Amino acid sequence: MASVLLPYANAYVRAASRGAVQITDGRIQPSEGTTCLFKCFLKRAQYGGTSSGSKKQPLPSQLGGEMMPGLTGDAYYYRGYYLQCAEVASDFDWLTEDLDALVFTDITAEEDTIRPGTKVEFLFGVTPPMTAIVERNSGQFGGVGIDQILYKELGGVELQLSGAEIIGPK
Repeated sequence: MASVLLPYANAYVRAASRGAVQITDGRIQPSEGTTCLFKCFLKRAQYGGTSSGSKKQPLPSQLGGEMMPGLTGDAYYYRGYYLQCAEVASDFDWLTEDLDALVFTDITAEEDTIRPGTKVEFLFGVTPPMTAIVERNSGQFGGVGIDQILYKELGGVELQLSGAEIIGPK
């Protein structure tokens, strides 16, 4: 059953898993794993007087706020649900290709591709794509108990990301 939140999906997250470890030219390296494109319903935490709101980038403590000369931005906290997944090629251009042509499957449990600490590519609404870090991929109760009931009824799994939007020259 498709998620009740699917009509309101407003974000895509692209995550790549690592494959088996192999030796290449005498170096141990992970092979390329699968790349998944997740369709999500997310909300950005705005300036709410809490630590989960926006943080100015660069921080004033970083070279007096001049760590990125000429650039400024905000790091935000995003929270919501990842609802569906489509496996894509690692070179799939998700900004120009037809995403409706992909075969998406419903999410019913936490995915290994999108674990906490994973660096992902993230597209939220019409904002430019950004790099984000997965903070959590399960609910308030660790993905069990009440979370399992919510996942079944909502048709997705809770997702929390932190990502920065670079605005451009000051």
